[in-house]
Amino acid sequence: MSEDIAFKIQLGLILPKLKDKLSSDLTDIVRELVQIVSAGSIEDDDAPDIDSVKEVIMKDLEIFLDKEIFPVIEAEMKPAQEDEQAEEATEEAEEATETEEEPEPESS
Repeated sequence: MSEDIAFKIQLGLILPKLKDKLSSDLTDIVRELVQIVSAGSIEDDDAPDIDSVKEVIMKDLEIFLDKEIFPVIEAEMKPAQEDEQAEEATEEAEEATETEEEPEPESS
């Protein structure tokens, strides 16, 4: 897929859906993480660094996607691929059988 098309899909399809479906819940999760990091700070004035929070969230999202989402999608994709391969194998076998069944012309 060309980068231009992928970028348009990302901006036009993926990001709006993420915003619509995940924005509120994900914001709450990040707020909770900030509170946890703040509670673990030695000094009260030491506000958590947003880059540190972002790093933790990005790692957690990657782990979540790798463990929860992608295996499901991959499993859904495999049967479709396996079905295609099985169909191709069946067609090849049928063609081979048809070729074997054709009688050879008798020589006079």
